[in-house]
Amino acid sequence: MKDLLAWFGFKHYPFDKEIKTADVVDTLIFTEALARLDYMKRRGGIMLLTGDPGVGKTTVTRRFADTLNENLFNVVYTPLSTLNRTDILRHINALLGLQNRFTKSGNYQQIQKELLDSKEHRGRTVVLIIDEAHLLKPGPLEEIRLLTNFKMDSFDPFLLILSGQSDLKRMMNFAVMEPLNQRIRMRYHMTGLSEQDTANYITERLKWAGCTAPIFKEDALSAIREYSYGFPRLIGNICEEALTYAMFCDQKTVDADMILRIKTTDDMNKN
Repeated sequence: MKDLLAWFGFKHYPFDKEIKTADVVDTLIFTEALARLDYMKRRGGIMLLTGDPGVGKTTVTRRFADTLNENLFNVVYTPLSTLNRTDILRHINALLGLQNRFTKSGNYQQIQKELLDSKEHRGRTVVLIIDEAHLLKPGPLEEIRLLTNFKMDSFDPFLLILSGQSDLKRMMNFAVMEPLNQRIRMRYHMTGLSEQDTANYITERLKWAGCTAPIFKEDALSAIREYSYGFPRLIGNICEEALTYAMFCDQKTVDADMILRIKTTDDMNKN
């Protein structure tokens, strides 16, 4: 039975999502997002990170988290965003390792005290990352906003990163979101990679896998950019399908015709 690693001489699957964050390709979009996150670690407050599915939001927050000094920062992450007003406070309370209180006000006060004590008395800034934040309803978002009000709204002892799909960006335009919207210190919307960055991304991932030979022809790279919209997750999916297709065709290179064939097959299967 044919094996992708042996056929192309890879040491790793080139588009495996388990890649270490230090090995992630530093595209222009990725670098710009990371720079803004790095700025926010010094300022504190709320950052809004948005983008379409597969554009790399979670990957960039993982890289950011991995670069933080554990003695100075306490990273708390959750993708669980389908909670009501009361449950979101209970959830954050549990993430911080605190005992549950029977009342919403009890959990609220306990969370605020922990965030403040961590910064002022233990010297560790809490970095709360809420992923899939586009699924949050206005009520839970309002509770989260209230958590950021310290010392009569004059101090930001922790960093809150709201990361979600493009709907989250549009949601901020609603009148009901205006109080939260005004508190957002930094916004960054991640877009797809350019054609050149897409080609560089594929080349670097192949190098990471242990292959320096040009596997994807130029017309294939252009086709991948067109079908993937430059989203890294889709780029990886298309490339792996194309590599598998080429292997079973006894080919060592991938051209645009192969990309068209696999995409046509995928579209037919969806229908």
